Amino acid sequence: MRWLAVADGRGRSSRWPPGRPPRAGRHIGGRVITDRTSTEMDGHPVDTLEQRFWFQVRQGPDRVAIRESDHQLTYGELGERVARVASALHDQGVREGDHVGVCLGRGSDLLAVLLGIWSVGAAYVPMDSKNPATRLAFMAVDVRLRCVVAGPGTGRALAEVTVPVVDGATLLAAAPRIDTGGVGRPGDIAYIIYTSGSTGQPKGVAVTHRNLASFIDATAELLPAAAHQRVLFSTPLSFDIAGLEIFLPLTRGGTCVVAPQTWLMNSRSLAELISSAQPSLVQATPTGWRLLLDAGVRITAGQTLLCGGEDLPRALAAELAGLPAVAYNMYGPTEATIWSTAWRIDGDEVCIGGPMRHATVHVLDDDLNPTDEGELYIGGPAVAEGYYNRRELTARHFLPDPWSPVPGARMYATGDIVRRRGADLVWLHRRDSQVKLHGVRIELGEIEAVAVEVPGVSAAVALIHDDALHLFVAASVIAGAVPVSAEDVVRRVVGALRDRLPASMHPREVRVLDALPLSANGKVDRGSLARRVAA
Repeated sequence: MRWLAVADGRGRSSRWPPGRPPRAGRHIGGRVITDRTSTEMDGHPVDTLEQRFWFQVRQGPDRVAIRESDHQLTYGELGERVARVASALHDQGVREGDHVGVCLGRGSDLLAVLLGIWSVGAAYVPMDSKNPATRLAFMAVDVRLRCVVAGPGTGRALAEVTVPVVDGATLLAAAPRIDTGGVGRPGDIAYIIYTSGSTGQPKGVAVTHRNLASFIDATAELLPAAAHQRVLFSTPLSFDIAGLEIFLPLTRGGTCVVAPQTWLMNSRSLAELISSAQPSLVQATPTGWRLLLDAGVRITAGQTLLCGGEDLPRALAAELAGLPAVAYNMYGPTEATIWSTAWRIDGDEVCIGGPMRHATVHVLDDDLNPTDEGELYIGGPAVAEGYYNRRELTARHFLPDPWSPVPGARMYATGDIVRRRGADLVWLHRRDSQVKLHGVRIELGEIEAVAVEVPGVSAAVALIHDDALHLFVAASVIAGAVPVSAEDVVRRVVGALRDRLPASMHPREVRVLDALPLSANGKVDRGSLARRVAA
């Protein structure tokens, strides 16, 4: 195929096929993806996961695509549902390049909606109904949603959203009237997922079909072929690792084993499901695995286990290594599309391993020179387009990759400090205030930014505290010049955080201090604050 080269406004060259220029109004770091990949299935080129799904529908319509509680859907039945959703969305005015919010519980309906959105060339945006209404309303405006597909019980969460809200059941009841399959292109956005932002507002990471397909291909290559056959879907859609649980099986003719939405916080029920259904692939955070093991989950030979999203304790690594299954410690930021490195767990030794096939890793010093211990930068085809509508932020974190042979390629600055150990990497710490709490990425700066906007608060510091039983968020604030009691300050701060931030970011403790402890160089002494919380 012939390509056209065009400058992207920052001195680099971007390319796209003739007749397929970037869409007007699409601002994601001011760039266009430069590389193009495709996969062949049965001799036919397949460029996106949506196309691969339809390939599986044609090849094996009677195979089981989804197993949920006491019923199942074949690929043919799921394909019919996807076609209904696509037709109904088209009737709602959704077109190629649009963004559609998804506020549905986990289940077969959710999977049909995601694939239906792709089948009209649009991208999906996960919207967790447990988030504050103000946060969901911000996302709807920030990402310019065309509409939101919602399920029962979400009216309160979506009360402040100003775009049309469409009932998911109505979409599934529509008659299929349009052709589906093959609408999207590799460089189109597949989904935009929001992560915590240090400035007090979340930021949307735009992931293309190419990014996601390259990740799925690399994962399929890493794992035994049997792992693709029955994959447990137990992760909320707003956590990007759900993409592996959904699209790995459905693009390879496997079965997606759906854990009921009501079991989200019930580790014993989930352990019973895993023990009975025996999915070939199960992934969870270290916290999740600890709960499942304590609940008596039964793991057998032939299963593959993925563990990631948090620092892996040595004791848990040893316990996972002792199971009859194959277990991997996974690492990866949302900006590099789910997982980027993998380490096969074989004892209590812990590292994040080496790069998967779709990723390259660079350990660099502050001058961007290679070093044995420094910040981790990730390159390769899975590096996302950037932060939606955040040009400056994208330019700051997505840098030109001088080691890539692909013109215009970039690498993502993770903020993680690592050390090389042969071909593998050992994670050491963060260089900023970003933390992981139960697998959820949290920018402590976002909590602090919301708190200081509260009348009567002049400064705020948030931190993660470990009381030997649980990790939790704690916040310390300084009262301002406005004469307000400490109790009133705490009430206002707690109220503001509940109104604007997800529950995972709510501090368990809020303290009012006369002054923040400072180190010798004048910075906040977070260690001293942590000791005060522990006292």
